[in-house]
Amino acid sequence: MAVITIKKDFVEIKRKLMEKNVKTVMVIGCGICAKSSKTGGPEEVKEMKKMLIEEGFRIFEDENLPDSLEDGLCRYSAVEKLAKSVDVDSFDSILVLACGAGLKCIADNFKDKKIISGVNTIGIGIKEKLVCLACGDCGFDDGVCKRLAIIEEINKHLKRSYNT
Repeated sequence: MAVITIKKDFVEIKRKLMEKNVKTVMVIGCGICAKSSKTGGPEEVKEMKKMLIEEGFRIFEDENLPDSLEDGLCRYSAVEKLAKSVDVDSFDSILVLACGAGLKCIADNFKDKKIISGVNTIGIGIKEKLVCLACGDCGFDDGVCKRLAIIEEINKHLKRSYNT
């Protein structure tokens, strides 16, 4: 089981960084769910850093900062340990490539930093396939998320409509 995330458009991320007047940004990903979704693992973090550098942003680097936290950014004690091990005076913002739980753990442990989300959380999945929208109104009685099934049916209808 994993939280499924999708990448935000880079233009949106760049706009948010500029709006927040970011000087130096720490980029961190999640080594569990976002890694599984291919939105915040080490490869995606490296690619994001490269794109940001190409756009003129300063990236915070530290020997104690991994590209993605293998224990997961939603593991509070791991994020707390990370916060104590990096030079927090060397950056003003954090671009987080993780779900909302990871964002919350980062925000709680880096209180004076600007936090920017680099992905969108869309639900819960198994084997990299979305199976639950986490809407708070579970209708999973037949083994299928009813709201997700409706969305999938609408998508099928739209595909048929556009292909005719």
